[in-house]
Amino acid sequence: MQHLQLGAFLQNGKYRIVKVLGQGGFGITYMAEQYPLKKKVAIKEFFIQDLCFRDNTANVRTLTQSDMVDRYRQKFFKEAQIQAQFNHPNIVRVIDFFKENGTGYYVMDYLEGENLAEIIAKNGPLSESTALRYIRKVADALDYIHQAKVNHLDIKPANIVVCRDNDEPVIIDFGVSKQYDEQKDQSTTTPPGVSNGYSPIEQYESGGVSKFSPQADIYALGATLYKLLTGNTPPKASCLLNEGLPPLPSHISTQVCWAIENAMQPRRYDRPGSIRELMAMLPAADTEETEAVSPTIDNVYETPIPVSDEPEEVVYPYEEISYERKRPFPYFWLIFPLAGLLLGGLVMYFVLKSNSSAAGNDGDGMENTLEDVKEVGNPIIDNLVKNMVKVEGGTFTMGDTSGAYVENNEYPLHQVTLSSFHIGRYEVTQEEWQAVMGNNPASFSDPKRPVEFVSWDDCQLFIRKLNTLTGKKFRLPTEAEWEFAARGGVESHGYIYSGNNDLGTVAWYSANSGSSTQAVGQKQPNELGLYDMTGNLWEWCSDWYGGYDSNKQDNPTGPSSGSQRVLRGGGWNGGAKNCRVSNRDSRFPDYSSDRLGLRLAH
Repeated sequence: MQHLQLGAFLQNGKYRIVKVLGQGGFGITYMAEQYPLKKKVAIKEFFIQDLCFRDNTANVRTLTQSDMVDRYRQKFFKEAQIQAQFNHPNIVRVIDFFKENGTGYYVMDYLEGENLAEIIAKNGPLSESTALRYIRKVADALDYIHQAKVNHLDIKPANIVVCRDNDEPVIIDFGVSKQYDEQKDQSTTTPPGVSNGYSPIEQYESGGVSKFSPQADIYALGATLYKLLTGNTPPKASCLLNEGLPPLPSHISTQVCWAIENAMQPRRYDRPGSIRELMAMLPAADTEETEAVSPTIDNVYETPIPVSDEPEEVVYPYEEISYERKRPFPYFWLIFPLAGLLLGGLVMYFVLKSNSSAAGNDGDGMENTLEDVKEVGNPIIDNLVKNMVKVEGGTFTMGDTSGAYVENNEYPLHQVTLSSFHIGRYEVTQEEWQAVMGNNPASFSDPKRPVEFVSWDDCQLFIRKLNTLTGKKFRLPTEAEWEFAARGGVESHGYIYSGNNDLGTVAWYSANSGSSTQAVGQKQPNELGLYDMTGNLWEWCSDWYGGYDSNKQDNPTGPSSGSQRVLRGGGWNGGAKNCRVSNRDSRFPDYSSDRLGLRLAH
């Protein structure tokens, strides 16, 4: 017999076992009565299948691998301690913990209801409004535990129980959760847990999520929303690397599709940087829901309500998970009207092409980039899109070629070959940021000045929103692209600064800025017609910061990982050394200041 006998007592009669709710690889969960209140509770017992057994009494014994069992028992105790510190209406409460029968137990509220996986299996996909209502509640709970540097690491529909009495979703099962100390290191040595379809790629790696990262739970939350709205198990993270996310059904709103796609990005740093950032991507809750009285901890738990304990499963990273694809919609009847539109579009294209060829360049040596621009109806955003300058590909020597200063991080010199790309004529301005984001974080307030006080993470959110609005694929430039463009590309005259050896003619810096940023585009541009590549603001690049390699490189994107992102260009408060086209600096992705902005590329 593995489980305790029904009717058995624990804690000298305080708890009586009523029934077995489930058994997983590391524990058995029971429904019990708490005396003298006769209150229903759920009790989880540490018991590893195949390694633990009971003697003729209730005592738990181990025959082999006792060291490993002891290690997992300590992990079980840690799990209870982590969960017990939480006091949130959408997280199941741990109300007691004790050691008995040679093992350990913790006691939770008994949740009367069904988990979301059971609900979907019974009723099919949820409506968007219902799914979002549950997801917002779960997101609030995740944001709460993230403040304590805790990752749940197993968010999925089966671990979210919807309580029958108040329709509130409650997160259960912190079995693979991890808490991190102030140095962001793990406080436990738990091996990684994986739920195919809901675990990001980094969770498959040896050691799992080794540092606190909200993006792991963000991925799982996006995958859970995918399941709630489609009824299908999300594809494995490894599939997304090669195939991308399957098209979402047409009944799901564009904004929700956008949020799911961003949350389920294979690369961790391509996802939103926090739960709140993800929630900002979703439609706002309607007025009725927003104004509803949020349940307090007391009234949520007033009525004891059962923990649904889905048996734990061991899932191997290479196990294939199939997922249903929706039958394609019969689009063939649209062929005729679309053919007419296509013919009209081709006529318009050749008319515009003819006019463009007759007009030539725009007068300052920059290629006309108005073709194929998707107008969004906002002149500020439309102008931002049009102010992208094509940089013809070529080969250059990257690093300090002037010898004006000796900075070790600018060596060794190395050859870099780049394909053609586009880069912003100006730094992104405050009015442009405002038009996309609806806010202005800058301290030197002026719509025509560059936006500052934006972190690398903030820039990623801005770019994602801009791409949704415009249909383009904007990004931050790579460090190599930035330096090549700052030097003037294939038109370079070999200047120390971007556009001239006389710094004052091309840059706002400590000697002439007046201790603040200035409106973009006032100084002399460089050979490509790019303004303020030196001075005014430091600019984020896409790369992780790292040392140079002497080998020749083609389209380098920097190190595969790191802790800080690259900065280029110098700022309004810096000296001449910082303004050189080869100068480099770096900051953590969540860092922001009044000296830091961005320039777009695509």
